[in-house]
Amino acid sequence: MNRILRNIGFLLLLLGASSFLFPLIGLNSRIMALFGEHQKIAAIAFLAVGAILFGLSFRKQKEEEKK
Repeated sequence: MNRILRNIGFLLLLLGASSFLFPLIGLNSRIMALFGEHQKIAAIAFLAVGAILFGLSFRKQKEEEKK
């Protein structure tokens, strides 16, 4: 379960970060382009949810080590 949370969180972090970085080098993410003019809001949401999931995956791992 921890690995799944970590993978999904990492993927969301990458998608969110890429939507900010790609325009700087003249590219556009096809996945994030689906959100149209709300692309920046979706990118921030992806970054936030990704960071939360990624962090929770390590927290649960520490709880399992204590048992």
